[in-house]
Amino acid sequence: MHSQLRRFVTTALLVAVCLLLGLTPIGYIPIPPIEITLLCIPVIIGVMTQGLGAGLVLGFFFGLTSFLQIFIKPTPLSQLLFALSPFKTVLMIFVPRLIVPVTSWLTHRAINGDTKLRRNAAVGVGAFVGSITNTVLFLGALYLLFLPEIGELSAAFGTTPELFGGVLAGIGAINGLPEAAVAVVLCIPIVAALNKFNKSKLER
Repeated sequence: MHSQLRRFVTTALLVAVCLLLGLTPIGYIPIPPIEITLLCIPVIIGVMTQGLGAGLVLGFFFGLTSFLQIFIKPTPLSQLLFALSPFKTVLMIFVPRLIVPVTSWLTHRAINGDTKLRRNAAVGVGAFVGSITNTVLFLGALYLLFLPEIGELSAAFGTTPELFGGVLAGIGAINGLPEAAVAVVLCIPIVAALNKFNKSKLER
C-alpha cells in the first residue's frame, strides 16, 4: 500500500509539472528560429519510473494542455484547424500524446538491464524514441487527417499543396531533433535519481 501511495503521489506531481509546463511559457524554450517544448519529458519520466498506466495518464494531460492552448493562446493555425474540423483537431492532438508513453515504455523495456550503462542507455533511447514519436505522429496526423483541406493548410504555411509534405518534414527535423536531444539529456539523470530514491525507500 505504501508503494502504491508513493506511485500515486509521484504521478500526481508529474501531472502538476505537465500542467505547469503546458499552460505557461516555461514549457517552451525559444531558440531562434525554433521553439523547443519540454512537454514530453514528464510523460517519459513517468512511464519509465511509474509504469505504463501512469504514462498514459500523463500522456492524456499532455494532450489536454495542448488542446487548451487553442483557447488560451490561439494562433492563426490552431484557429484554422479547429474551424475546419474540431474532431480531427482533437484526434491530432491527443492520439500522438497517448502513443508517446507506449513507444518509450516498449523501448525502455527492450534495452533495460542490470548494469548502469544499460539502464542509462534504456532511458536515453526511450526518451529519444518517445520525443520523436510525438513529432512524427503529430505532423503526420496533421498531414493525413487534413489532406482534404490541404489547399487551405498549405496557404496558411505559405507554401503549395505539392510542397506541403516537404515543409512539414523540414519542421519535424528542425524542431524534433533538438527536442529529442533535450529529452535525452534531462531524462537520464532525473530517472536515475527517482529510481535511486524509490529503491532507498523500499530497502528501509
